[in-house]
Amino acid sequence: MKVIKEEKYIEIVTTRIAKLNLMPDRTLALLYETLSNYYTKVEISIIEKEEELKELVRKKPDLVISGIKYLGFDLDSIQRNSTNKIWFSDYLDKHGISYTGSSKKPIEYEFDKSKAKKIVSEYGCNTAPFFIAKPDQFIQDDLPLDFPLFIKPLYEGDSRGIDSNSLVYNFDDYQRKVSSILENQQTASLVEKYLNGKEYTVAIIQDFKNNSYHVYPIELLAKKNKNGDRILGFSDKIADKELPLKIENEDVKNIISKLALDSFKALGAKGYGRIDIKMNETGVPYFLEANLIPGLGTGYLYKCYNLNTGLTYEQMILDIIRNALENNTTNR
Repeated sequence: MKVIKEEKYIEIVTTRIAKLNLMPDRTLALLYETLSNYYTKVEISIIEKEEELKELVRKKPDLVISGIKYLGFDLDSIQRNSTNKIWFSDYLDKHGISYTGSSKKPIEYEFDKSKAKKIVSEYGCNTAPFFIAKPDQFIQDDLPLDFPLFIKPLYEGDSRGIDSNSLVYNFDDYQRKVSSILENQQTASLVEKYLNGKEYTVAIIQDFKNNSYHVYPIELLAKKNKNGDRILGFSDKIADKELPLKIENEDVKNIISKLALDSFKALGAKGYGRIDIKMNETGVPYFLEANLIPGLGTGYLYKCYNLNTGLTYEQMILDIIRNALENNTTNR
């Protein structure tokens, strides 16, 4: 059956600048192939220069699929702490261009994990006690929290910087991990009270037409490491070693879904996103972090969607795009 294409112009946008790219080539190709079957004009823009950003605005697409948090066109503005960075969603808002996902403020909260945790905590959501640390900032007796502790980069996403050494039980291991994160990820560390329960990730897709949200939680079961701990680290994610599981217990599903949706709303997020959650030893769930520009490939977002609905990748992408276009129409 031939599909009648909708008269819309969709731009898929990412960058190759430093580590600012959130959309790998395989995802670009998959999105392009999928959307070209349903919309009359689909293009890919790789933004590497300021003129290319201005050209995107001049082309006036009906919708931008964003694979960018922020842009910078010199060594200063691409730094995480730079005040000269160009927040991509803010730039599009200023030029009246619609896009998938959240606006500047929620992305800023998500970008700094400590800000996100403070915001959701103020909203009334559980999140583990934490502090921010750099090497040699504390002496052993002055640590704000007791061991065991979990240490990860303050700014990185996709579990970068997380490995078997992230869970620490003593001060020497704490010092080594905090130093390693500063050296390898060039960021301070977020140090949290360790939660030793089950881990979950929850996809959320906003339905603007019906003023509602579709919430898709799954459990993530990491393999045990040499120490017998289940830590969902970067290398495991890349190798796809974790096991995504459908949540069969409806009570668990409901409390995980509620915390995820409350956290999403607390951050002011819109469109779609993913919320990571972990339980403590008694089964109480806690917000870990948010990903408000999650990958639009066949990774976690799709696994959440598919395990809960049984629907295809193509349908998930169409749900996200049609909802974004609906929001554009509603706000005119």
